[in-house]
Amino acid sequence: MHSTRTLFLLLLLLLPPMQSSAAEALGRLFFSATERAQLDRRQQEDHPALPPPSLDGIITRSAGTPTLFLDGKAARAQPGQIHMRQGSARVTGADGKVHHLTVGDRPPEPLTR
Repeated sequence: MHSTRTLFLLLLLLLPPMQSSAAEALGRLFFSATERAQLDRRQQEDHPALPPPSLDGIITRSAGTPTLFLDGKAARAQPGQIHMRQGSARVTGADGKVHHLTVGDRPPEPLTR
């Protein structure tokens, strides 16, 4: 009997945290399409798109990994990421997007409002 009461009280204590995590998981489900669009717009304003890095150069060696120079800093690269004939490379930017960059090309100017 005593253990049943203890178990019941323990379940009551754990119930509120489980309910709040379930509410967070629903996210934007109960917002209208207009409200979701406003939330998206607000989030994009808070986190503006980052320009891709500039590819300043590529060094390949007969032995060892190739090196990319992104925004003036050396970074190791994978051989499949570099296209030497075109002088280009696939690079993942700080925002997580993959960019196809060519040596010497400058990133596009950021949009101003």
